Amino acid sequence: MLGFIVIIICPCYFYCSIYRQRKSNNDLTTMTDIELGIPHEVRCEYTQLNTIYSPMLHYNPDECAITKIARKQIIFGKIIGSGVFGMVYQGNVKNLESSGTEISVAIKTLRKDASSHEKKKLLKEAELMNRFRHKHILRLLGVCLDGIYPFLVLELMETGDLSRYLRDCRNLEASDSHALRLQDLFAMCEDVARGCCYLEELRFVHRDLACRNCLVSSRNRENRIVKIGDFGLARNIYHDYYRMRGEDLLPVRWMAPESLMIRIFTSQSDVWSFGVLMWEITSLGEQPYVDKTNAEVIIYVLAGDRLPMPLNCPSALYQLMLRCWTAADARPNFEFFLKNIITLRKNIEDALLSPVDIL
Repeated sequence: MLGFIVIIICPCYFYCSIYRQRKSNNDLTTMTDIELGIPHEVRCEYTQLNTIYSPMLHYNPDECAITKIARKQIIFGKIIGSGVFGMVYQGNVKNLESSGTEISVAIKTLRKDASSHEKKKLLKEAELMNRFRHKHILRLLGVCLDGIYPFLVLELMETGDLSRYLRDCRNLEASDSHALRLQDLFAMCEDVARGCCYLEELRFVHRDLACRNCLVSSRNRENRIVKIGDFGLARNIYHDYYRMRGEDLLPVRWMAPESLMIRIFTSQSDVWSFGVLMWEITSLGEQPYVDKTNAEVIIYVLAGDRLPMPLNCPSALYQLMLRCWTAADARPNFEFFLKNIITLRKNIEDALLSPVDIL
């Protein structure tokens, strides 16, 4: 009976909520956000319309032409990730920065049986990535168009994705120099928030913020930087995504209620996902709603229930997460969260983390 009531009431609530939000922002918030290309396309009237606003970025193709890399410059190494798109390899590129040099890179490739549509999606991904110039956004170095399928050449993040990194850190003793402390968790949240602020300023909607889509540069905290990617590196897509009513796979455990109900994706829905991402960080990589199936998660979220406070999460940080999980028109923007994370990081003393069960 409860599930029936939720299904009847929620659409009306979210339509009204989004209408109020659009009206109060002169229709700019939801209709001017531009989607960041992701491996799955979600059918949604609003997100399709978003693409017409791309000139607002003042993007000049002549100033930001994508670097072309010849196949003979690329040396493939070991596989470091995979997904429905294909494989990601560690490798090297010769003579990219200057003659006689060789740098380590990540190389994203398509499956051998990839369709022409998937090829176009990969090139669109390259076009979008090439617009970003920020310390906390994964950088595209160039594309290789030699052969049947294109390759994307990306900066190499040695430590891999943030989700796996957090889980690996559960195995470390407190005496280990690489063991995480409370201030490390704050630093990771701050890094991602900075990247999100940048995307929000450009009016890009990510749609898939999660630890698995963030990459870590180093285990050494002095050199560690977290960057937003979402380009298929080491993604366990069948574990974290869910196909609803015959649609493409969706990351329901990170999705806002309005995204679950009527496929609305905005900066506000990104804020919801960011709250789940902070929860992942402070739980050291636990899967959100781990004791529930994907279908049960949808019912749980639409009923108004929320993730509990993780063991190593300060109460003040959990209150920020709860702000992420309010109604769409009540969620603050990313600048608000960045400022508050910085303040908490300054005012809360560092501490050892309580041990978390090894997955």
